[in-house]
Amino acid sequence: MPNLRHGTFFFPEPHLLGKLKWIAGGAIGMKGQDWFAILLHGFPFILFGRLIYLKIVSIIK
Repeated sequence: MPNLRHGTFFFPEPHLLGKLKWIAGGAIGMKGQDWFAILLHGFPFILFGRLIYLKIVSIIK
């Protein structure tokens, strides 16, 4: 599927997105280094999600 966002048509998909698609497709052939890459590249998103969650909970209380 081509990337049709303005200005990014010629750039490949991000590494993390490619790995997530691989997992969604069944993760056939994934090795330990691939799982480590998911953990390494996904960890900032996990921390950001945690931060948002804590902010929302503190506002609600």
